[in-house]
Amino acid sequence: MPAFLSGPGIGLALPQNLFPTELNNAPQDSSSNRLALNAGETFVLPAGDWYVGLGMYLVLQFLDPITNTWSFGAGSAFTRGISHVTSDGFNVRIANLTGCVVGAVINNAGSAYAQASTTVTAVCAGITGALPTLLPIIGGQLGLTGTFTIDVPTKGAGYGVPPIIMIPPPPPATNNANGVGGVPATAYAIIGTSGSISAVSLTNPGAGYPSAPTAVVVPSPFDPNLSVGITAASVSFSLTGSGSITGVLVTNSGSPLPTASMASITLVLGGAGSSGSMTAVVMQTVSAASVSGPGVGYGTSESLITTVGGVPATSAITNPDTLRLAWEPRPANIGLTPANTSVSVGSTGVIYDGGLFLGQPNPILVGAANLAAPTTVASVALVMGWRQDVAILQPAP
Repeated sequence: MPAFLSGPGIGLALPQNLFPTELNNAPQDSSSNRLALNAGETFVLPAGDWYVGLGMYLVLQFLDPITNTWSFGAGSAFTRGISHVTSDGFNVRIANLTGCVVGAVINNAGSAYAQASTTVTAVCAGITGALPTLLPIIGGQLGLTGTFTIDVPTKGAGYGVPPIIMIPPPPPATNNANGVGGVPATAYAIIGTSGSISAVSLTNPGAGYPSAPTAVVVPSPFDPNLSVGITAASVSFSLTGSGSITGVLVTNSGSPLPTASMASITLVLGGAGSSGSMTAVVMQTVSAASVSGPGVGYGTSESLITTVGGVPATSAITNPDTLRLAWEPRPANIGLTPANTSVSVGSTGVIYDGGLFLGQPNPILVGAANLAAPTTVASVALVMGWRQDVAILQPAP
């Protein structure tokens, strides 16, 4: 069968500028296969197949056709490696979102809000560029924590492994006046000893459903009882959350926040409702680390400052973030060299990798290898911020 010509220097095309270039609403292009992105900058991949190598602080995003917002999807902050990506010139981008707002946690869903009049305004002192823009979703949820109703009218029988529950998405952005779509709901089934569904758990209750969707219960293709016979189950949901804030979508992450304001940005709700509140989720990295409390017994070799935590705060609404299913932070890797086995206040660390987080992490100072526990444990203060980074873009054959 036909194959691409290959050989040293033949297999991969050189980067090239295409014509027309940089016209209004035209795909971006680059004359090099190295691309530097400052915090808050993005680059949409031109149409075609690409090998993409992300730097430590970059994320790869696709334009979600349901919400009409850019998504880096569920996953971790471990972005290293080469990805093979197909782009139509508009649907995939590389983004440096360090220091930028990427989401919101709903602290209180509130009541009596209306989709047409509810607004979310970001307020942040000292920002020099554009503030982020966010749009709320009101109602249309399949369940609020502790109040949702899930009915299993037909529990089925004979399942050897839990079946898959497929829930249709809410209408896409093209159906809504505010330009964003709803958030699709997800759920999983639990079976009892009899092979019937004993419970259904929502991992995301969704948002923006105009009516309760009809779920489809699909037996697992690896269920050993398929050849024996399974009595199909059915699952139905009741719609709740009317007048409450059920979702928040970031339509533009804006400029990076000043380091001093990283944790002080506020989201203000406007409209006729009451009691609703939310907190911005900021993608961030460690920009500086210093000793805030002295320690003794760390030897004289370089010690490690690492981190634990760094996920979004708990939300009043169950979703993959609050269940710790949507984001795995990458811990920081920072070196600190003690003086005469002691670390004094103000000692600064060398940042080899600032990590990548969606919340404030907690620092841990670890002594050098093969060293006994320190006699006085030091404490470390982290400064959260943003970083520049470089991506590699190579047209794939």
